Amino acid sequence: LHELILEAWRDYFRILKQDLAKALGRISFTTDIWSAENLHPYLATTAHWITNNNGPLKMRASLIVFQYFPSAHTGDALAKLTLEILDRAEVTSKVCIV
Repeated sequence: LHELILEAWRDYFRILKQDLAKALGRISFTTDIWSAENLHPYLATTAHWITNNNGPLKMRASLIVFQYFPSAHTGDALAKLTLEILDRAEVTSKVCIV
């Protein structure tokens, strides 16, 4: 089951990167960090962009990462991880706002 979930994520992320590459203009991002009931910290980042697919403009949003974040929640640690996430998604050059 674990491997099936990871494979589904890899497929999702591969298609997502293709969609992000076709985004009109820049891409914005929102990030949230929180602790679960067991006090394990997690980080989630969502990308927000516009597409047109030969039709009307459409706003899109998709999760690009959900991961365990045990590092100190400092600006430096968050900035480093954010840059790694943007590099993984191959969108560093299209960043508007994080």
